[in-house]
Amino acid sequence: FPSVALARLPQSEQAAANEAVRHAAVDLGIAYFDVAPEYGDGVAQARLGPALKPYREGVFLAAKTMYRDAVGSATDMENTLSALQTDHLDLYQFHSISTERDVDEILGKGGAMETFQRAKKEGRIKAIGFSAHSEPMAVRMIETGLVDTCMFPINFAAWTSGGIGEAVLDAAIKNGVGVIALKAGARGRLTYKNGNAVKVPDAGTFRHIPEWKRKEMIHYPVVTSKDHPTCWYEPEDDPEELNKLILWSLNRPGVTAVLPPGDLDLLDGIASLLRGKSEVPPFDEADMQHMLDRYKDIVPIFHNRDESGTKVST
Repeated sequence: FPSVALARLPQSEQAAANEAVRHAAVDLGIAYFDVAPEYGDGVAQARLGPALKPYREGVFLAAKTMYRDAVGSATDMENTLSALQTDHLDLYQFHSISTERDVDEILGKGGAMETFQRAKKEGRIKAIGFSAHSEPMAVRMIETGLVDTCMFPINFAAWTSGGIGEAVLDAAIKNGVGVIALKAGARGRLTYKNGNAVKVPDAGTFRHIPEWKRKEMIHYPVVTSKDHPTCWYEPEDDPEELNKLILWSLNRPGVTAVLPPGDLDLLDGIASLLRGKSEVPPFDEADMQHMLDRYKDIVPIFHNRDESGTKVST
């Protein structure tokens, strides 16, 4: 469940969040819920907590932090546990790793890994993971032997024309790390021409987003979809084509789960593809040439050409 979508509901609409979560958990049978304090600067997790409470025992709850140090990540974790109204997280992740500095700070003395390992020992988190946009940094984190999961873009256009994804899956399989596919339902990268620029607030305005991330949002401007404002990329909104992308990602060896696009209007079609099935349906290789033709002119959301390729929008 893409809880980022809850941040876009009207400010007073907890009831709408409650119904969105009920529909996902009960009607669609979704059992994996993903959230981060960065989504709406705390709004998404504040809404997800009370909405998910009736179903908490039957779902897998994953959260993230962008704080790279032990103190900041510990505070962030406490805030998230409180907002989500739970005593533990099934998965806690280092959010959006893309540079050597990110990894060095997390793993170094006084780094966030200290908080994660202590919390896991105490039972407050069940598994340690990370999300990343840089293939080399993802592989480096996988090879530490300290993580259980990796969240990484396993996306058709990024794989076929951006050159990223395969090395991460190879490393994950070799090291026994589960892979959650990010941006599987994305067509490609947004620009100012086909998206809306996000205004970055002044320093000291964010409550849940570190200052380094605010500065990065200025250096690598964030653009959101005009039709799907909770997506920092152009999602595939043709239901049949979207499901082809999802199946392609799910059928890559090493992928254990896929996060759908952050738009609740696209969720039912994906759920219908998988609901009630004990195994992932196979990808029809006859669709491969069609997909290559459909996305041949797309600028991949991620690529390995330069540092901008690790950022969602530039």
